[in-house]
Amino acid sequence: MKADYINPFIETIQHILTTMASMTCGHGKPFLKDDSCPLGDVTGLIAMNGDSVEGSLAISFSASAIQGITSAMLGETVEELDDSCTSLTGELTNMLSGGARKLLWERGYSFEMATPRLLQGDAQINHYASAQVIVIPFDSKHGDFFIEVALQPKLQTAALHA
Repeated sequence: MKADYINPFIETIQHILTTMASMTCGHGKPFLKDDSCPLGDVTGLIAMNGDSVEGSLAISFSASAIQGITSAMLGETVEELDDSCTSLTGELTNMLSGGARKLLWERGYSFEMATPRLLQGDAQINHYASAQVIVIPFDSKHGDFFIEVALQPKLQTAALHA
């Protein structure tokens, strides 16, 4: 998968957390994921469909990470994984996909994005593509979270008739 596809997600989540939660996060080396188990306790999943590529994005937070981010964004202490945490996961998924979509559009990639699905507990992450899943691990002062991106070239109708 091209770095062109990955970097907009890194840039966007760092911008969101800096501006909305007054916090920074670092990211580790991306790696390939070989199963569909969530890496965090709450996950947002959104389909991405474009002219030349299709796939999906997931962002998965440890309980401590989403509690800390929720606390920072709401200005009150959140001590358990509650409805405000899951609602914020959906909002962060939307913000991440929208921001990355804008950056990808500026680089010549056009995407439509659907409404995010929220997953908790033992739910499986079923990406909307058969592409390899790239995971970008992040760490923050509140805990770890992970962005998963699965994008693949879309079969072109002309190629099917050749």
